[in-house]
Amino acid sequence: MPGNCDRCWLDLTDDPRRVDDRQHPLSGSLGTVKHDNRNLEQWQYEVTSGGRIWYAIDDTETTIWLTRVAAGHPKASERRNR
Repeated sequence: MPGNCDRCWLDLTDDPRRVDDRQHPLSGSLGTVKHDNRNLEQWQYEVTSGGRIWYAIDDTETTIWLTRVAAGHPKASERRNR
């Protein structure tokens, strides 16, 4: 798994808004998250077939905030739960 984690780090630090087979914005109510009283875009990165990292993009601080890291697929992002 170190290979997948390294790829994730490189992808997120290179272009946190790239859309591809591993990286995409979350939709619906999961598409934004509140941080420091601001609404930020929330994205998902698929590290493994089940492992996910959710992150928020903070353009003001030039920062990526990790909002959820899960070894299994988060149930909240399944279509029936949105």
